[in-house]
Amino acid sequence: MTRTSAIILSLLSVTIPVSAQKAVPTRPQPAPAAVKPFDLSEVRLLPGPCRDRMDADRRYLLSLDPDRLLYNFRVNAGLPAPGKPLGGWEAPDSEVRGHFVGHYLSACSLMYRSTGDPVLKARAELIVRELARCQQAFGSGYLSAFPTSFFDRLEAGKPVWAPYYTIHKILAGLLDVYQLCGDQQALEIARRMADYFKQRTDKLSDQQMNKVLRNEFGGMANSLYDLYADTGDTAYRSLAHRFEQASFLDPLAQGQDDLTNLHANTHIPEILGAGRRYELMDDPSSRDIVSYFWDRIVDTRSYATGGSNEAEHWGAPDALAHTLAANNEETCTTYNMLKVTRDLIRWTADPKYGDFYERAYFNGILPAQDPSTGMMIYYLPLAAGHTKQWGTPTHSFWCCYGTGVESFAKLGDSLYFHDANGLYVNLYVASELRWASKGVRVTQITRFPEEQGTTLVIHAARPVEMAIHLRVPAWAGNGFRVSVNGRRVAGAAKPGTYFTLQRRWREGDRVHVSMPMSLHTQPMPDNQDMAAVTYGPLVLAGVMDQDDAPLVDKGSRAGYLFGSAKNIDHWLKPVPGKPLTFRTTGQPHKLTFVPLYQVIHQRYGVYWLFTPPGSSQYQNIIAAFEEQRKQDALVVDRVIPGDTGNEQAHHLTGEATHTGSFEGEGWRDAGQSFSWDLQVLPDSPMTLDCEYWGDESGRRTFDIRVDGQKIATQTLLHNRPGEFFHVRYPIPAEMTRGKKRVTIQFVAHDGNTAGGVFGCATLRKAP
Repeated sequence: MTRTSAIILSLLSVTIPVSAQKAVPTRPQPAPAAVKPFDLSEVRLLPGPCRDRMDADRRYLLSLDPDRLLYNFRVNAGLPAPGKPLGGWEAPDSEVRGHFVGHYLSACSLMYRSTGDPVLKARAELIVRELARCQQAFGSGYLSAFPTSFFDRLEAGKPVWAPYYTIHKILAGLLDVYQLCGDQQALEIARRMADYFKQRTDKLSDQQMNKVLRNEFGGMANSLYDLYADTGDTAYRSLAHRFEQASFLDPLAQGQDDLTNLHANTHIPEILGAGRRYELMDDPSSRDIVSYFWDRIVDTRSYATGGSNEAEHWGAPDALAHTLAANNEETCTTYNMLKVTRDLIRWTADPKYGDFYERAYFNGILPAQDPSTGMMIYYLPLAAGHTKQWGTPTHSFWCCYGTGVESFAKLGDSLYFHDANGLYVNLYVASELRWASKGVRVTQITRFPEEQGTTLVIHAARPVEMAIHLRVPAWAGNGFRVSVNGRRVAGAAKPGTYFTLQRRWREGDRVHVSMPMSLHTQPMPDNQDMAAVTYGPLVLAGVMDQDDAPLVDKGSRAGYLFGSAKNIDHWLKPVPGKPLTFRTTGQPHKLTFVPLYQVIHQRYGVYWLFTPPGSSQYQNIIAAFEEQRKQDALVVDRVIPGDTGNEQAHHLTGEATHTGSFEGEGWRDAGQSFSWDLQVLPDSPMTLDCEYWGDESGRRTFDIRVDGQKIATQTLLHNRPGEFFHVRYPIPAEMTRGKKRVTIQFVAHDGNTAGGVFGCATLRKAP
């Protein structure tokens, strides 16, 4: 994990052993900040949805076997490797193997700091000791789970995934163990790693280095600036400079938006590096880069959830209405945007950054974990009708698994900030703050967001004169009210500002904050008729029951709702006795709306096309809806390509098979073959229905087989330009007689590709 400077500043005096402090040269002095965060050890979460998720993350971290995590490092170093390797992105043949171990070090350190659990600290230190043995075996300072030849390939311009991305994760994890656990050995390993790469990159010209930076390199600059801050060694500052990509940063410095089509999670870490440069080198232009970038992402490319990308890339500004998909909002990017936002809160104390932090925290981070298992997602689907695709304990380890275990280890971060005179309450989350230097303990008692308010209880051994600044959320309208010890405090509470209480606080003083929530819609910038439904800070998802699902617009992938987006409370009513739960009325289909973070396995929709009842468009939609109902009634079984859980349930197998998303639809193809198992009716005529893209090109001729017997040959070559189309293939009765399930296989002709297939279903004969 890359860390913001405030964590470094607040922890150095606490976590660095005295012996280490004596050996460290003079460190650079950071630029002044408007407010400072509290150390994670000063904030404890109290029971509630956030604490539940942190506890689930803690259980998952402790469930992972250190020998399995270390397996590839030991093999690469030529050391004995007990146990067996992990799967997914940590498998022995993955070119980013080892990245999760860096995240794991960060997560254990953060969780230790957040909970005080010594087992997590011991786990991190154990991993560090074993990594030191691996580094010693290499002898050069190099440390990774893959060989140095990956960097030879990178420097030669040959294909390789992202070696510096992986090195950054390991380096950042080591620095976190040093910062948060006080482990001096972790710092020494990090220094030796940086020395190795300093020596290696010193041999490259600027032109050669620029070519290296065309490959994703994570937050190398950010971590190297951190290492410079930790040690005072200017060699690491010089190395950080070499990982600053001028082709990306220079246009931003000039106020030029060149973000369209860029890979989001490659570049947000570069912004964190720019922020670190500003802080350590007093470079105002770097601060301008950070704030301009934030504005362009948040104001023109972000969804209601706070996420900002489709298939990991940004589109054009203010052009979101046709980007809904199963692969929206890579959760890594939300994690990193929160880190950027945290920096801006520290520098400015501007409550607009707190508003975004709240938005992304509740709607981007919390929805990314199943609190019953601790498993996480890669993407947060925003197209209607999809489900969240959960990973597995030992065979996923996507990038978003790594940032995920960190996110849920530090949910107490950025709840509170302070300056010399007072406390800033940024998020309303059940928690306790211990501000030892002020002699104050503050307990925040709330069930927020189920409760529309919060109570702060002040504990102080002696009276303390200070200000408490309460963020007035932008969604709060005019209903924000504050009382102290039961008495209403006069004064306007303007949304998007802080409400300040300046007084002499005594033991037992109670501050009650009332924040009534109301239903709103958040429209797309380029289509005011397409909007998400929100309640206070929460994005509500419409749960789409299989037997009563609404019609989804094929072009935009939004669901249809009939009524006005401005009078949403006319047709969406609260369910008595169920907080944060709403039910539609007067709709041709019934939907239940709940917070997106409460949706685990259900199909859902986030964005909706609002259509006036009685209009000609309404009549057309209803007719299409009824036709869709008739077609759905014929479906015996259906595969959703690209939907991991769905494909696994249908026993996906294949050779040289690939998947992806196009126009919001998932697809699968193969250079050789792939298959699914689908249910059939044993004594009824059956049809196979396949969906294709009508503008395919290239050599795409393939056979379709049922239990090994060919039923058709299909060629895809501009069949229906610019649109999707369906082909139905009758299945001979003898192929399904007496069977409950058959294998549907797509087999490419020589030199061809099978697919892409955008949908596959078995149908009963229409009555």
